[in-house]
Amino acid sequence: MFQLLHILIQALQPALTPICFVTAWVVVGLLLWNIWTSVRNGMTYVNRMHRIPCSGCQFFTESYYLKCTVRPTSALTEDAINCSDFCPKDIRTTRNAPSGKKSQIVEK
Repeated sequence: MFQLLHILIQALQPALTPICFVTAWVVVGLLLWNIWTSVRNGMTYVNRMHRIPCSGCQFFTESYYLKCTVRPTSALTEDAINCSDFCPKDIRTTRNAPSGKKSQIVEK
């Protein structure tokens, strides 16, 4: 039995070196492709997260318990990317005064 196996290995030995060489490079190529795909997907995710405007909004509280006073459930999530209530912190804002008075300009 072992003699037959030895003869079979001896016959395949000239072909084993190129097969192992190609197999090793295919494994290295797949590893590099997997790393490239992970980096590309990670960069896409990071770019999407950087579009969340909450930290620049005047309604953002920076509190763990109440992140946003207007939309607390969507604060710091992807739903906040196109938030209709976004109001920048650094710009003069206009607020309506109660019952018929002219609107006031509030500066921060």
